[in-house]
Amino acid sequence: MDISGNSKQKAMDDKLINLPTDVLTCILDRLPARDAARTSILSRKWRYIWAGHPNLVLDPKNIVTVTKNDFVGIVNQILLQHIGPILTFHVSLSDVHMSQYPNIDPWILYLSRNGLRKFRVENSSHDLYALPSYVFLCQELTFLYLSNCIFKQPCGTIRSFQNLKILFLSQVAFKPEVSASIFAASKLECLRLQSCSGMDHLNFDGCLSSLWALILCYNHGVKLSCFMNCKSITHARLLSPMEVNKCFGPGERINLASLFEHWPLLSNLFLDGHHLKLLAAGSIMSALPVKINNLRDLLLYQINFTDLIPMVTADNSLVLQYLQERSCMSEEINSLRALKMKFFHGSRAEMLFVKLILACCPALERVSFVDKKVVEVSEVSNILKELVLFPRASRKAQIIF
Repeated sequence: MDISGNSKQKAMDDKLINLPTDVLTCILDRLPARDAARTSILSRKWRYIWAGHPNLVLDPKNIVTVTKNDFVGIVNQILLQHIGPILTFHVSLSDVHMSQYPNIDPWILYLSRNGLRKFRVENSSHDLYALPSYVFLCQELTFLYLSNCIFKQPCGTIRSFQNLKILFLSQVAFKPEVSASIFAASKLECLRLQSCSGMDHLNFDGCLSSLWALILCYNHGVKLSCFMNCKSITHARLLSPMEVNKCFGPGERINLASLFEHWPLLSNLFLDGHHLKLLAAGSIMSALPVKINNLRDLLLYQINFTDLIPMVTADNSLVLQYLQERSCMSEEINSLRALKMKFFHGSRAEMLFVKLILACCPALERVSFVDKKVVEVSEVSNILKELVLFPRASRKAQIIF
């Protein structure tokens, strides 16, 4: 029986070992680095699969270390023993002391010579990691994610990320001397900038025809006007910093009409009260003159309709009158499927806006309200009673409260 059991186990091991290399690579992709490294003792074939694994995800939490400084040494050993290209490299620096940052720079030089395509540096500490100029040698990059980092001017010839398609930057600072053209040649498809600074001089002209997703959250110095000629944008998320007036340059006239005119394919829009206030300036009392044929999902965050008034008139009653009239919508929003409102107060202006959307959107499927903590419990019943009585252009429209 023991012999039979051993034979079955050996047969099972042989089947696993003889799987195609790409299947074995997928298995390693789904294991923490610690467990993936342990597979190298299974057999000679497994040893070389780990040593040549092209996708490395390294996090101190998944690697056994005695001290925080050990993590840097372990990564050095992994790279030293690696065979072949490294296409993906994700590393967390959250538990790495800033005194170790200079020892990280050679990693990037090594990666730049090994065909790196996806590079992710996560850093949740308060100490920013200054990227070495080697990062500009990674010319095959298609994906770049950085958090809590500093971009410095590259030494020698100025290069740009020509193959970059996805760029996520969170709390990244750009030195004033950084060339404006580092992203100019990029064929970006998805751009997310969150809490970044020093970007007011950067040029994104190269992504005018390719960019389809734009996320701007709480940045300083990033102007919306830089992206007005990106005609392919379908997804936009616009959340302003406290300095809302700096989102637009002097003399710029961007409003809701021009936004939809410049982004005719826009299908998913997340807009906060700060941006709406700026986009509505000077045009709120006139009907929207453009057709909105592709907008499917609209999410409004901390919208205060009466707060728009100081920019156009001192009479708050005019906004209520405006929202009560169907004429304020010269065109129906034929494609809108979902409206979501965050931090809904239940004010008269908000209720009239929901009524207007229900009446003007024949394809609407749901209107939902999230984070309603600001609504008094005693008022919920009255709000619901009024909402369900609003006339609807769509028979499918549901109200989720």
